[in-house]
Amino acid sequence: MVEFKGGLRMDKQKRSVGIISGKGGVGKTSLTASLTNLTKDDLEINSIVLDCDVDAPNLALILPVESNEQVETIDTYTTLKATFIEDKCVHCKQCIDEKFCEFHALKWDEENQIPEVDYLACEGCGACKVLCPEHAFTINTVKSGEMIHYLSDIGVPLIYGKTRLGSTTSGKLVSDVKEFASKIDNFDNYNLILIDGPPGIGCPVIATVSGLDFIIAITEPTPSGLHDLIRAIEVVQQFKIPFGIVINKYDLKSPFQDQFKKFIDDTGYNILGRIPYDLAIPKAMSFAKTVVEHAPDSKASLAIKEIYNNLKNLLWNDTTQ
Repeated sequence: MVEFKGGLRMDKQKRSVGIISGKGGVGKTSLTASLTNLTKDDLEINSIVLDCDVDAPNLALILPVESNEQVETIDTYTTLKATFIEDKCVHCKQCIDEKFCEFHALKWDEENQIPEVDYLACEGCGACKVLCPEHAFTINTVKSGEMIHYLSDIGVPLIYGKTRLGSTTSGKLVSDVKEFASKIDNFDNYNLILIDGPPGIGCPVIATVSGLDFIIAITEPTPSGLHDLIRAIEVVQQFKIPFGIVINKYDLKSPFQDQFKKFIDDTGYNILGRIPYDLAIPKAMSFAKTVVEHAPDSKASLAIKEIYNNLKNLLWNDTTQ
């Protein structure tokens, strides 16, 4: 895992912030994109943004490449898969009859009397390689995804990973994205790294939050929103990373509001901000824009600007220097 650190600009020490949600669909990417947009006019901040939701990256839809800018694409090879070597096969069918593969990735081709490897089912465990008496299988790394790097149309660099269908190493790809970002030209000049994390609490989330300075956990006042917020916070607390909560659609009319409010009051967790229900957000999304850009005076935009200011105060106050 990479710890982002070092580099100064405008007397602002470098800070790295991950935005996670515990579940999808609560506004994580929208918030990340809006916060990124607000940095472009902030003379104290020089930002770079990473999309570490490598199984379903979509930040690039809102932060597209700048016209005439080059897009850098780097293939990654971290997934292991079995390869069948036909010349070594004696057509004994032992691999099928004795069920070498616990993941059912070996199928029998009746026409050619040879086994076939199901790429999507194969976990690269190596059992077929070990058990085949003719050594007709090998285990090799295959392309597991790619990393994309470009300058977005708002002037902020974007780096994101994209996992290939059937690959099982999305957590490793997240780490690769962070590693790659730390080695780009002028990285030391960036004093704010914003990371759009994946939903859930699995390996990609753990790889995302590791080594960061601060976490924003965004949620909404619903039973599933609260349930998954609690799980996400438990992960963050294992790393002892300071965090703040953003409540999206905080004014949602729901019988669950009282229970949600009680949880917030009882825990005393830091509330970084509250975003009201605002149709300006889906309207902005329909134009592939951030709400702070499309409707800067909307209720949601004003709330996000307050969150941005609160975040800056938390990141660079006297206690974090």
